[in-house]
Amino acid sequence: MALTRKRTAGIAAVAAAALLAGGGAYWLYGQNDRELARACGGMLAVADVRAVLGDGRLDVETDSGTGRDSCEVRAEGGRSATVEIVDATRAGEPGRRDPLPDLGGPSARGLPVPVGSGWSGLFAAGDDEDGKATVTLALPCARSSAKTPTGKPVTGLVISVRTELGTTLDDPADRPAYTRIATGTAAKAADAYGCRTRLGAPRIRTVGLPVTREEYEPLTGATGTCAGVPAAPGVTTARETARAGAPVERCLLGDDGHTDERYTLEARFGPYAALERASYAERRYDSDPTPADAPKGRLNDDADYWASAACPGDGGERALFLVQRTHPRDAPRPTAAEQAYARKALRAFATRAAQSHGCEPPTTP
Repeated sequence: MALTRKRTAGIAAVAAAALLAGGGAYWLYGQNDRELARACGGMLAVADVRAVLGDGRLDVETDSGTGRDSCEVRAEGGRSATVEIVDATRAGEPGRRDPLPDLGGPSARGLPVPVGSGWSGLFAAGDDEDGKATVTLALPCARSSAKTPTGKPVTGLVISVRTELGTTLDDPADRPAYTRIATGTAAKAADAYGCRTRLGAPRIRTVGLPVTREEYEPLTGATGTCAGVPAAPGVTTARETARAGAPVERCLLGDDGHTDERYTLEARFGPYAALERASYAERRYDSDPTPADAPKGRLNDDADYWASAACPGDGGERALFLVQRTHPRDAPRPTAAEQAYARKALRAFATRAAQSHGCEPPTTP
């Protein structure tokens, strides 16, 4: 017997419902994945996003501009990832303020630690209970890399991913998940830009916790970023991270009571060195030289100095090394002994940092 129009419509409705219950779900999330694939200028690592945030519906917001792509991906339950991909070729150019993602800096949780596993990057976090962490990776690009719209070869890329998963960072088994979207997206960004570079491990198996203010150790036993820095009267403790190719390295020197930081040492490489020099050029108040125009020197009238070193693998950008005496605003001017110690500490710090990054011996004050 021939089917009536009403019965035909009913069967079609049942079939459609079955499709939605089965293959329709695949179609729905396939559409969502295509939306994800277009995010961040097409450089978002969709498979890694799914592995970290899950297979459900993900909301995506994206913004793209010249040399900068960003996107935010949100899942149910508050889990999210915010991604930035920046062409660092023009870092430090006049008029380009803050073109690079923030590396986290000393935070509530402490000093960011190197990502390691062959990557030049940092892992930063706030309170370990909030389940948030930021991974920033810097990719130096070889001279044979593709050219940018300006006609110059791309010299470097920076990829930053702030991930919120709601898990505790104190569990070592949970921390690698915070790095996965960054490493996958970095590989896609290098392909998209034609950046000839050496990538780190596709999967990071372990990453340390940022170093807290309480994690001081004797300076004489330092083995990381403070290794080789000499002690002095009133300067006997160190707060440091491992040295593993990070784009920014820091060493904080303190006193016996662990209550006061006396000196801060910092090394910047590649685009982060260029950005720091640009900031000095913009805030110049007199004719005294600064890191923007001299390879070494003294800053202001304090015990603050800088040094630099040529680094063939960083797009021709010289590494920048700084020492700053940490003190209250109303502290007396530094003594000759304090100035001499600052120069000595900077030379030791810069020499080790330059060597570990494959740079030439530094020019020091």
